[in-house]
Amino acid sequence: MKTTSRIILYLSLALFSACSSDNAARETNTEAPVAETVDTLAQQPAPKPASDIISYEKKLESGSMHFLVTTTGEGSMRHLTIQLEREGQQPSRIDEDIEGTVTNSVITDLNGNKKPELLVFLNGGGTGSYGKVYGYEFDNQYWGELHMPELTPEQQQGYMGHDEFQVAGNRLVRTFPVYLDTDANCCPSGGTRTIFYTLDNALNFIPGQAE
Repeated sequence: MKTTSRIILYLSLALFSACSSDNAARETNTEAPVAETVDTLAQQPAPKPASDIISYEKKLESGSMHFLVTTTGEGSMRHLTIQLEREGQQPSRIDEDIEGTVTNSVITDLNGNKKPELLVFLNGGGTGSYGKVYGYEFDNQYWGELHMPELTPEQQQGYMGHDEFQVAGNRLVRTFPVYLDTDANCCPSGGTRTIFYTLDNALNFIPGQAE
């Protein structure tokens, strides 16, 4: 009888030991929780494309008309936008693809017809920085484009760009250096040439005598 009791005791101890070992194995094999990773780069705002970067911005107004002139982009090719708000009218806009950088924009009334003109002055890319003018006349409902003539052969003598534009009274003034045949691009020695333009009612710039 004692022998049988000892056998039963040994079997109970062995069974208890096996259960304890199994539970320990389960606890040992439990996987640790995986730490959550956060993509910090995804949370940062994406940089603006070069085509969306504002390179020029100016607000202008004439009476009840309010203008916003902007260019976007970098390098030589950019996009010009003119946004117009008029009292009692739907907003409107003008879009132009341009080559070069805008140096200034002004409101004027060169032909004296009580309709404002918006002039945008541009310097082209490259070493010459050839100047250009974008111009528009506005009334209560419509707008028209101004037209700048090419330089005449006489005006082109010694011309290599570097134009500067400004408005003086009722005239548009264009000034540029004059190059002699032996001048380097950096060093014009022929003085300057100034051309005065008036604007007719057909929105054409009329050049006067060059000085």
